[in-house]
Amino acid sequence: KNFVDRQTGKNNSAFQTKSNSTDVVTVTDQKSEEMITGIIKKHYPGHKIIGEESSNSGYELTEAPTWIIDPIDGTTNFLHGFPYTCVLIAFAVKKEVVVAVLRDPVHNETFYATKGGGCFMESPMYTGKVKTSGCEDIKKAYVMVDAGYGRSDKEILRFHTRCRELLRRKTQGLRVVGSCGLNMAYVACGRIDGYVEEECPKIWDFAPGSLMVTEAGGFVGDPHGGALNLMGRSVMAAATKPLFDVLGTCVKEAVKHMGELLKELK
Repeated sequence: KNFVDRQTGKNNSAFQTKSNSTDVVTVTDQKSEEMITGIIKKHYPGHKIIGEESSNSGYELTEAPTWIIDPIDGTTNFLHGFPYTCVLIAFAVKKEVVVAVLRDPVHNETFYATKGGGCFMESPMYTGKVKTSGCEDIKKAYVMVDAGYGRSDKEILRFHTRCRELLRRKTQGLRVVGSCGLNMAYVACGRIDGYVEEECPKIWDFAPGSLMVTEAGGFVGDPHGGALNLMGRSVMAAATKPLFDVLGTCVKEAVKHMGELLKELK
């Protein structure tokens, strides 16, 4: 916590790229993960660890007790000094997330949840148990989306068609802030009502938030239908089941529209 707190807001110009120029990693990412994994290995030497920077080339979620770490979620925000970034840690047993923690050093906020124990936040504004907003109507919903790292014509079209469907249904607000972890924590505490992202986030991005949202009374799953796949690359979260279903319909219609547009482009 203290290390990332001290680094936040500094000029972290030392960075590398991973999959492409939009997928970045800073020295702070690497040092943060080293510190977290060092503590875990000291206290739980028999546990497995999946960390973004150490496992990005390949990882497997097994039945064994496993720590899942994103040392800095929203790295591009962090790199540019945009104040939406956090540290994410989840603990899974038998492929089920049972503990989740998020630390937002910019706003001095911490979110945490335990399986069956609820979701809580510690903030200068409020400390205690949190619940989702209860929003059911898309016209009253404040929704987060993200373009991910892809910049191909197909990936741009995917993002465009998803936003189009949400706006056509007159969602009250549509925003992009660039942190999967914060998006899900904000659904959990009622600051926003829904979140959709496809073909980009990985287990360390959404595993912690998946527990927070469900423990706060919300719903999490795959945007294309079915339960959330922790080894997948897509996530959708909503304050209520009715809103979750509408968001799913938006994605379904967007997929259809995208297919039609791709045919026209051929």
